[in-house]
Amino acid sequence: MTLRGLLCRFAAAYVVLLVVVAVVLNLAGASSHTSGNVAALLAAVTWVCMDFAKKNGRYFMPEEKKRAVLGMLVIDLAMQAAVTVAAGPLSGVPALSLGPTALVLLFVGVLHAAVIWFFVGFAGKQHAAAEARRNKNG
Repeated sequence: MTLRGLLCRFAAAYVVLLVVVAVVLNLAGASSHTSGNVAALLAAVTWVCMDFAKKNGRYFMPEEKKRAVLGMLVIDLAMQAAVTVAAGPLSGVPALSLGPTALVLLFVGVLHAAVIWFFVGFAGKQHAAAEARRNKNG
């Protein structure tokens, strides 16, 4: 699998998980979707990274890891920006102010960058542990 394939899968998985989480949380009557959004993000990151390792028989090389994390962050921020811009008029806000919107996206970006970086590393450790078990058993 290529990095482009990984990023396409990430985008598709993330969108599907965000929609599913939003529907489930709305049906449950939750007023905030923040934890659900982070859960969708970490699930999508972990799944595509483990799938990359399985299909390639190895985990990321250092340069691939940097590009994968950056690519996932760009996709995530693009989705966050699109939702923010679309949700403004739906919530009764006549026009979004660029400054506060940019600060919110920056804050979310920093938090999501940490989640993405951590779970790319976590998936790598899970892959290494699975390989060690496989080599030990057979």
